[in-house]
Amino acid sequence: MAIQANAKYFDARWWKAALSSRLNDAVTSIRFAPYETRLTVNGIGFNFAVTTPLAKNWYARHANIHSHEMDAIALLGLIDATVFECGSHHGRDCILLSKMVGDEGKVVSFEPFPENFDALQKNLEINQISNTVAINAAVGAKPGVLHIKSRSNAKVTSRGGIAVPVVTLDEWAETNTVWPDVIKIDVEGFEFEVLRGAEKILRRTPALSIEIHCDIVGEFGAEPEDIWGLIDITKYDIWIQRNDGVAAIPLVQTTKLEGRPHLLFLPKDRHATRL
Repeated sequence: MAIQANAKYFDARWWKAALSSRLNDAVTSIRFAPYETRLTVNGIGFNFAVTTPLAKNWYARHANIHSHEMDAIALLGLIDATVFECGSHHGRDCILLSKMVGDEGKVVSFEPFPENFDALQKNLEINQISNTVAINAAVGAKPGVLHIKSRSNAKVTSRGGIAVPVVTLDEWAETNTVWPDVIKIDVEGFEFEVLRGAEKILRRTPALSIEIHCDIVGEFGAEPEDIWGLIDITKYDIWIQRNDGVAAIPLVQTTKLEGRPHLLFLPKDRHATRL
């Protein structure tokens, strides 16, 4: 798979966001020391290990927040579900998922970047979470090895970076005899490769939450609208959250995708838990 020229570098919005993020991390780094805190997201309270300045900026600037993304994922029906989470970062959403599925549910979380994985494991430990399995690997279209940037977002790269193992969702599910009811994907532009490695799972029509990095997928030979061909959309009701700050709404027809939307695919034979 060839990694193509990066269109995001020609996008002023991307540059603004990237530079702002790096500046915030630099400022937060001054006298930063890891610590633990108490967070509440959508009414769910938990302990959280803040291990890096970036984690503080992303997750711990406020003790109590509302996440439209987690509202949207709740639409998919999580009680007693088995959830595959592709891209866990430091585990905030993994913790939420583990609590939302309940004692009879299960979360399998894939995170390739070693420092992120350590933070994920610590956060699972301090919350005494027992219904979650954490896998230190990337997810892709075929098993093997790929390189990721040695930054916290763990983006796949063709230039330098660190080597990490790759599994496919089909391979992991078959080997462990665990099949997902829900798949959550946030993998920095590599989302279509994850789907290509889940053909058998997709035949089972799991619910899906996919963050599409429209400015990055081109690096991996894709277009954002390829999503409509990778999933049998005749089997789903589709919702879209156009950005992090707004609620998800029904999508009545396929459309051009821009920015970093979340798409939710709810199997038509199920009913959303909250509309």
